Amino acid sequence: MATETSHVYMESADWKTIKEIVLRALERDPSDRRAYLDQIGISPETRAEVESLLIFETEAEDFMSLSMGEFSKDLLEDLAAGSLVGQRLGAYEIVSELGVGGMGAIYLAQRVDGKFEQRVAIKMLRREFNTGKIRQTFKREKEILAALSHPNIATLLDAGTTDDGIPYLAMEYVNGEPIDEFCRQGNLALNARLKLFNKVCDAVAFAHRNLIIHRDLKPSNILVNEKGEPKLLDFGISKLLDRNADEGAQVTQLGALTPQYASPEQIKGEPVTTATDVYSLGVVLFRILTGSLPYRLRNNPNGNLVHAITETKPALPSETALTPTTRQQLKGDLDNIILKALSKEPERRYQTVEQFSADIWRFVDGLPVLARPATVRYRISKFVTRNKAQVIAGVLVVLTLLVGITVALSQAKSAREQARVAREQRDAAQQERARAEKTSRFMQSFLNYANPHWSGLGSSYEGRVNFTVREALQEVVRRMDTELADSPEVRADLHYTIGEVYRGSGEQDRAAQHFRLSLELYRKVLGEEHPKVARAIYYVSLFNANPEQAEEELRHAVLIMRRTDPENLNLPYMLQSLAQWIAESEKERRNTSHLDEAEVFILEAQTIFKRRNGENDGSTVSTYQTLASIALARGDLEQAEKFRTEALRRYVQTQAGSYEHIWALAYLADVKRRLGKEAEAESYFRQSLKLARARWSAKDYRFDQLVHFLKQARAARQPV
Repeated sequence: MATETSHVYMESADWKTIKEIVLRALERDPSDRRAYLDQIGISPETRAEVESLLIFETEAEDFMSLSMGEFSKDLLEDLAAGSLVGQRLGAYEIVSELGVGGMGAIYLAQRVDGKFEQRVAIKMLRREFNTGKIRQTFKREKEILAALSHPNIATLLDAGTTDDGIPYLAMEYVNGEPIDEFCRQGNLALNARLKLFNKVCDAVAFAHRNLIIHRDLKPSNILVNEKGEPKLLDFGISKLLDRNADEGAQVTQLGALTPQYASPEQIKGEPVTTATDVYSLGVVLFRILTGSLPYRLRNNPNGNLVHAITETKPALPSETALTPTTRQQLKGDLDNIILKALSKEPERRYQTVEQFSADIWRFVDGLPVLARPATVRYRISKFVTRNKAQVIAGVLVVLTLLVGITVALSQAKSAREQARVAREQRDAAQQERARAEKTSRFMQSFLNYANPHWSGLGSSYEGRVNFTVREALQEVVRRMDTELADSPEVRADLHYTIGEVYRGSGEQDRAAQHFRLSLELYRKVLGEEHPKVARAIYYVSLFNANPEQAEEELRHAVLIMRRTDPENLNLPYMLQSLAQWIAESEKERRNTSHLDEAEVFILEAQTIFKRRNGENDGSTVSTYQTLASIALARGDLEQAEKFRTEALRRYVQTQAGSYEHIWALAYLADVKRRLGKEAEAESYFRQSLKLARARWSAKDYRFDQLVHFLKQARAARQPV
């Protein structure tokens, strides 16, 4: 149901050739037909179509009861199918022929009943296939489509029969490209292809939830329209799971499937399940990512696709890809995901399309995937299945000999392990107690700075009684590097805490200096793989003026934190900062895949914040500001306005007059100005400034920051 009919249905000349070959093959004994097809030297694609029609012959008894003359007459009449142009079918008039296939034809039609304008695709049985069994199949397709309402499934609009009793379906007309051609011509990035494919998975999963197996999934049945949305077509050979098994098996054997994308169980005429569609989706994904099919037939002169599908191991996608970059991207996880979907045995595939799609999302999100290659354990399990009696006997003998030794060794190992754990816990407790005591003694001396009778004895401020907090901090820094020289982790903790103090008071240079010192000490004491190291890298990155360098540092910190302490309270803040840095770095380039990745990070952070702190906590609300930054980097001002409006609404409800409320007003004013809403922008600017004057003095660094931002925003004339 597309304008690119060469991808969807055969051209008339190709169909004429195939018909001639089918007729000649039908004149031969069924046992001689394979040899005949080997001799005539046809292409694998043509042979696959011929074999599918010959399979049909074994079942369609009423079709084959026609005389050869009647059959030939119908074939010749169909060559003049163009004469249907201009014919009226109900409310529709046929405009042109889009293409023909094995059992039907597709026509472009226009609604002409005057109610409204509408273009549709008319699917009509070919005359020679207008038999009772095929009409029943056609009726089943109508029932299936009527039950499916999904944005990625082509909609059934109407149905009826022609004056001479040939049934037809009026379908949504999809003006688009097959999904593999859309990806190739658009030169889509890897993640974009995977996300597009997952939309197809959603449609197939929806059909499965409605007890329908498609059974003919292939690129030409998945068209992508001009909006970039995939549409799933052609449920002509679908199986209804609530029908009996015999009827479902019969439909597969009618030969309308496409062998290149058919599963081994379909080729062998075995029962099908939802895993059948998983296999076909695996072939489609293989095609989308590599531009080729899993089975190499170039070295097979007979083009024996059936043997390849049922017996031959599929090629690795990474070895089939056209470019070194793509090969590197596919190697590993995607190889495993696709090969799992292409397993010969249905039980080894993903058992649902949702599982298949979820593993792809895990790859896109940088998480470990569930797919794994065949392992020694799997091969052993298969051997055990084949030789169950012998294996059981052997295992019983071995177990009898080893059980006593195993129990003894287990008890000894358990005792050693308990002793080791107790020793480590005791040592860790002693170390922690020693650190706590040192920190406590040192901080007690720090508190003496608040004692007016102490007068700074022994310090560089000796004789003074009025110390400022800043002077006290400087004295602590001077003393701790000498007095705590043998306790580097304690010094690292103190440098981190002092950095937090300076950061909160607006002294960013001093804060950055102490965060860097804490990172150096943590690395010396704890190594790279530790939550404290990850936290320190995060804080150091906040002061990096280069967004790309900051992003690289943060990515490293996030990976360490995920490996060492995934429940750490700092992780969502790290993810939020990473998303913000990506948005900053993409203001000019607007790399779509990079910004999509930033959105994944901030949504993960938002989920964690909601779970820990609640829907209206300040941490959760702040994620709407980051989503707005991403929208601005994409150039989507309307979306940025929505996010910042939502953030302001929540701050007004929960933190009225706060630092966050003040900046939410300023940020929203900036977006309003970019959208040309000058009056609204100025109102929000004034509200922000009014709250800031009430909260901070004119000398407060936070007031200075706000005024500086407002001046810049008001002066800017073009959106960033």
